[in-house]
Amino acid sequence: MRHATPLTPRLLLLALGLAACSAKTKQVLEAGVLSETPSADGLIEQQIDLNADGKTEVWNFMRERANAPKVVLRKESDLNFDGRVDVRAWFTEAGVLEKQEWDGDFDGRVDWVDHYQGNVRVLSEWDTNNDGRFDEFRSYENGKVRRKERDTNADDQVDQWEYLDEQGRVTKTGRDIDGDGVMDERNE
Repeated sequence: MRHATPLTPRLLLLALGLAACSAKTKQVLEAGVLSETPSADGLIEQQIDLNADGKTEVWNFMRERANAPKVVLRKESDLNFDGRVDVRAWFTEAGVLEKQEWDGDFDGRVDWVDHYQGNVRVLSEWDTNNDGRFDEFRSYENGKVRRKERDTNADDQVDQWEYLDEQGRVTKTGRDIDGDGVMDERNE
């Protein structure tokens, strides 16, 4: 069974940017901060209007720091201007990206999550069949996918593996035939 792969974050942002530019080529856009107010969790919520329509498209949740600028700990973005959050990102107190959640098909549910260490993506979790559960996992080394794991039968357990080389070519595969979570078939 083939699964449609959601748009990658970069392709999604590019597509939205091009759509926004083509739709508003004659209008001068002015982004601006709409408000900064204390949030329920003790942070400062900053709302930003990106397309000058008077509505919030970016929410920054920041912490005040002594003798330093505010630090953003969470950022939420509405990429398609429908009023709903499509991307959430979490940062450390040092401003280092830790995690991003994406709603790539704009249905209100998270489709994939990227995990970072030191601002470098190390793992992606994908819901490729839109059932609300992650079924594909990609592990990264030096910015490249080196391993893919899949749950092909929706039992919340990986049953298919692919290992990739530096050029992205599959070098090894494996399958769990009996459902115990252990690779039974290996191809090298």
